[in-house]
Amino acid sequence: MLKMHSFRSHLWVGLVLFFQSQLLFHTATAQQNFFKFPIQSEGVYSISLNEINTLGFSSVEEVSIYGNHGMLPQKIDSTIFELQEIPSKISGDQILFYASGPHVVSLLEDNFQYSHHHYSDTLFYIIGPKSKGKSIGPEQASVTSGIEASLYRVWSKKWENINLLNSGRQWYSNPIPNNGQLEFHVEIPTGNLENAFFQAKVMAQSFTSSAFAFSNGSQNLGSIDLPAIPNTTYGIKGREEVFSGMLTNPGGNTTIRSTYSTGDANGSGYVDYMLLAVPYPVNRLSEGVYFNLTEKAIINYSGELELWKKSNSGNISQIKNQGNLEKGDLLIVFNPSSTSTISDFKRIDISARTQSISSPLVIISSPLLLNQARRLAAHKQGMGINTTVLTPEEIFDAFGYGNKDVSAIRNYLAFHFHNSSSLKNVLLFGKGTFDFKSKLGGRPNLVYTYTSRNSLNPLTTYSSDDFFGFLELGKGEWIENAEGDEVMDIGVGRIPAITPAEARIAVDKIIKYETPGNIPGNWKRNLAFLADDGDNNIHLNDAESHAQHIQENFPEFEIRKLYLDRFEQVRTAGIQTSPAAREALRTNLDEGLLILNYIGHGNETTLTAERVFTVSDLADFPDNPYLPLFVTATCEFGRQDSPFIRSGAEELLLAENKGAIALLTTGRPVFSSVNFRLNSAFIANVFQRENGEIRNLGSIFKETKNNSLNGPFNRNFSLIGDPSLKLAVPELQTQIGKILRIDTEMETDTLKAQKAIRIKGEIKDPISGSLMANMNGTFEINIFDKSQLQKTLGDESSPVEFKELTSIVFQGKGEVKNGEFESEAFIPSQIDYADGTGTIRFFATLQDGKEEAFGAQNIPIGGSVENPPNDSEGPIIRVLFGENQEAQPDPINSSSIPIYISLEDQSGINISSAGIGQDITLTVNEESPKVLNRFYSALEGSFKKGQVITQIRDLQEGENQISITAWDNVGNASTFETILKVNGISNIRILESTTYPNPANRKSSFRISHNRPGENMRLSLRIFSVLGSEIYSITRRYVEASPVLEDLEWIFFHDKTNYPIKGTYIYELSLDSEKDGTSDRKSGKIIIQ
Repeated sequence: MLKMHSFRSHLWVGLVLFFQSQLLFHTATAQQNFFKFPIQSEGVYSISLNEINTLGFSSVEEVSIYGNHGMLPQKIDSTIFELQEIPSKISGDQILFYASGPHVVSLLEDNFQYSHHHYSDTLFYIIGPKSKGKSIGPEQASVTSGIEASLYRVWSKKWENINLLNSGRQWYSNPIPNNGQLEFHVEIPTGNLENAFFQAKVMAQSFTSSAFAFSNGSQNLGSIDLPAIPNTTYGIKGREEVFSGMLTNPGGNTTIRSTYSTGDANGSGYVDYMLLAVPYPVNRLSEGVYFNLTEKAIINYSGELELWKKSNSGNISQIKNQGNLEKGDLLIVFNPSSTSTISDFKRIDISARTQSISSPLVIISSPLLLNQARRLAAHKQGMGINTTVLTPEEIFDAFGYGNKDVSAIRNYLAFHFHNSSSLKNVLLFGKGTFDFKSKLGGRPNLVYTYTSRNSLNPLTTYSSDDFFGFLELGKGEWIENAEGDEVMDIGVGRIPAITPAEARIAVDKIIKYETPGNIPGNWKRNLAFLADDGDNNIHLNDAESHAQHIQENFPEFEIRKLYLDRFEQVRTAGIQTSPAAREALRTNLDEGLLILNYIGHGNETTLTAERVFTVSDLADFPDNPYLPLFVTATCEFGRQDSPFIRSGAEELLLAENKGAIALLTTGRPVFSSVNFRLNSAFIANVFQRENGEIRNLGSIFKETKNNSLNGPFNRNFSLIGDPSLKLAVPELQTQIGKILRIDTEMETDTLKAQKAIRIKGEIKDPISGSLMANMNGTFEINIFDKSQLQKTLGDESSPVEFKELTSIVFQGKGEVKNGEFESEAFIPSQIDYADGTGTIRFFATLQDGKEEAFGAQNIPIGGSVENPPNDSEGPIIRVLFGENQEAQPDPINSSSIPIYISLEDQSGINISSAGIGQDITLTVNEESPKVLNRFYSALEGSFKKGQVITQIRDLQEGENQISITAWDNVGNASTFETILKVNGISNIRILESTTYPNPANRKSSFRISHNRPGENMRLSLRIFSVLGSEIYSITRRYVEASPVLEDLEWIFFHDKTNYPIKGTYIYELSLDSEKDGTSDRKSGKIIIQ
């Protein structure tokens, strides 16, 4: 049924588009001669022939007025497909028309409804070439039965000082204390004979019941009680009520006073708006706009003013002497000889409405960030993703009649979604905030986001870009309950940059991530689940459920379980932290994760109460090319709509050369049950392929949201990042063909201790399953013993047992030739001998890193061979030091040095930790041994020889005792020992410095080596003229600095350089250690020619 409905909808829309677009193209939009003009208040306006001539038209008959009264509707209807003409009347050499102004009062049943424009206090309309012509003519219907009723003229006042939760679209007056007052002043024309209707919407934030009373001088209009709010963290923060009352004998200067009273000393009242509707008989009407509240009213008028009737359908006709008004109709009364005139015109381009696009990706970018948006689009084009880039202002002009309105952006997307089936994703390129009118200051609102109607309930108020994905006709109202849920038709993401520099960082990261061969490696199979403790282990149990789904359905991925309750916690000054958990997270991020999925407590800047991650940690994270997708099922970490706070999600996305590639994250407080449902939908979708290919983040996000609808409770979950980006999951697959015993060359289906095997496999096309015979490169193999039972510590809740696949028994490397690979392996004696299921994983890097493949196969493991090999010799150990790989280097001048450990044994090298004390270990100066098992890999497809490459850190001045121990797979050990001498590391030192090119004519780069790799330090460059005056300076901070620093440069025509003329200049490099405060300096000459 759903598919049939969608087909019919698209068919109908296609027909509408064809006929309407043809008409529009050949008439109004073909000339692109459109101008917008502003309106501040409701009334009848005129544009003279002289003004029309200056716009390029020769007569008033050639133009039409286009626009919408007030904000655009949230719900999509067919009116989006063509400009909507405003009824107008040609009167002599001018054109007259009615405009509502930005803020609109309407009649809903028997009550007035005030609709405030959330995005602007000015409403624009458009004048352009005439379309169909929507003229205001005389009333045609004959006068029928009815009554001569009074008509109501309305005055209103809206306050926009406070947004209580900095969320949603509802704003209020400044707080009113107990017994405080707020006044509404109105100058009312005389002539009314009946009581006026008064309405006020108020809100109270009080832990006791409170009330508002209303008066006009000595006249008491009444009062309204407001219930108390709960004294809870996530309870509603304010109670709203609408007061209605009658005002007798209104006229002249009228002041309505509201008085707030509460028993809560800290309670406050707020006013949303006040509205006064004054009735007038028809014979006493003055200029203005009047509502008819009766079922049918007769108009008999013989005055000099002109009367227009605006019906509920929007049509306008002129009433001459007599006419009828239906309930809700407006009567517009004005003097045609003294209308307000329009003279402020600005030419606009509405080509966004007429240009057909066939782009899967649309980027809507702030003009400030447009260069980077176009750079990203060029990159996407190079990948075969046709991309359209335009600004919000272009859309506002074409689809909002010049007005800022989120519905204009949505309507633009819907227009092209129905006009072309190619649109799949939209990227909003720029920060968006809830403060549309910039009343609070702070960071700019560059690309608007959608905000909820609710502004008082922390759990159901939100900002969301999902709105831009509701593109079917009839969608968009998005009522804030379960019945109002809507499904997205396209993926939506946002890069919340606020400066060109931030935009460049985001684009740099995307381009590097998506360029084949840039970041190869098996980090792309690593997934980490970080789970908070406490709360009866609900976060851990949820993470276990998600991890189990992946392990069962996608065993090729390696799952790291970073459950907080696995790690020791310490309490200092009353604050509980877990340095061990922080270190584990840091290590996993450094090694590389495809996805980090966090479940638990958090806020805008922090994950877990134990502060396992905080935004400030980013400053001390080293540069890292392995950028994960962060999924944070927590409270507010992904808040991106605040003009004040920069959330952790924003900082991670916009951190240069580190952080995250994208985030699926929450922007408001959320229930754990909502998080679980949404995270489950994500886990179910993230690795599903479409036609054999990995889907982009927009598609994953769309399906995640559509499959976890939950009323307003999960609408704040958003994609921060590029929706067209695909996770760096290898596209190709590895498949094991045979597993043979080396001693018999017979196939085996079970791995046993001390068994030597040979594994043969192939690279497969994931769609056809055929051999990829043109693929060459290298592979890595990992063999795991059975999942091991682990147990948490029970710090805040009871201990929990869970299984984890971490017991690795073999890992090696080899060569892929013509799509085929082969590896030998030796299963060590150090395994769990019980029968169970192990796992073999492969990861292949092919075509110089431009292609990758991976796969896994579960296999029985347990027991031992009957005749183990006869081997009593320990491994042969060879060790080389330093970049030059010397067996015994001269005294070194660094606190850190690379070490290359070659190991060889006929039974292979043991890396299983199932036994005790049979690890590969490195001991420096008799300190605690460092286990090196995970750094070892067998080489060349053989188990008999392999290598460990690692770094020795924190060497001391003088002699350092180095000891290395390794075991083979049948229990024989060997130890290597040596002395490593270190000189000259008491102070930080620049060992070498180079500037190049030199002489130079555009820029010069600087490279230094130093003696403190792995430490945090600052490198400063200062440039001086030969006379000693400084003309340029720059400082860079390096976290865990590499031995060589080479990204510092002086661009001669940089805007910080005072006078870059030809000649000789002096440079000074200063290197400062953050560890001990020592420093070193080097200087030299640069010649500019």
